[in-house]
Amino acid sequence: MLLAGTSPVLTAGPVESIPVHQQPAEKDWSFNLSTYAWATSISGTISAGGRSADVDISFKDVVRHLDMAFMGSAELRYRRWGFMGDIIYARLHDDIPPPAGVLFSSTHEVVKETIGTFLLSYRAVDHDRTALDLFAGARVYSFYSEIVLRPNLAPVGFAADGTTTWVDPIVGLRGRCYLSNLFFVNGYGDVGGFGAGSEMSWQVLGTVGIQAARWCDVQVGYRALGFEYQGTRGTQEITTHGPIIGATILF
Repeated sequence: MLLAGTSPVLTAGPVESIPVHQQPAEKDWSFNLSTYAWATSISGTISAGGRSADVDISFKDVVRHLDMAFMGSAELRYRRWGFMGDIIYARLHDDIPPPAGVLFSSTHEVVKETIGTFLLSYRAVDHDRTALDLFAGARVYSFYSEIVLRPNLAPVGFAADGTTTWVDPIVGLRGRCYLSNLFFVNGYGDVGGFGAGSEMSWQVLGTVGIQAARWCDVQVGYRALGFEYQGTRGTQEITTHGPIIGATILF
């Protein structure tokens, strides 16, 4: 069964571009759009009522249950300041044998995940081939879960749904270093939660990229995100990780 909070696209730092020497120095304003795909596996522990269960979902299992997903971000910059917004949406399903024998024919579960990340950044280091941004912001998690028991011998079916939402403050940094006029490496890290939403949230991301044109770059790398969330239904300690690929259009 799919569990709310364990879907494949938890996020906090998209593969947004950090243009450095490719942008004209006199250009005060800049804007970029990014789209990316994250091939995730999920591991962790879910605890409730004094009991716990391990979570171990491979990328193959994620794809088998995935109905649709969207991942994209946009960033507006003015000189050293920037504002970034990132939106992720995923819809997953699962069909399992019913818990009540012949009374119900099957159990259908749907999980919808929406995550929005919003960051205000300041470029602390801005050299010809290197850049380092410090940022602070918030990450909003919203997980919707619906369970439907289809009737068999039972006269009617049964349905239940619920939504879990929380907001994590986050702080972190990201940087880029150009190895040549074409190739560069990116690094990203954040930490948050601090008991305001989740108890702890963290993320790391590393990519290598190529400046395909002045208006476009492509990146591949690896990403991992983890959180510990304590809600009324129990505790989730989840780590989502896997390779990532993305492209950015620069304006």
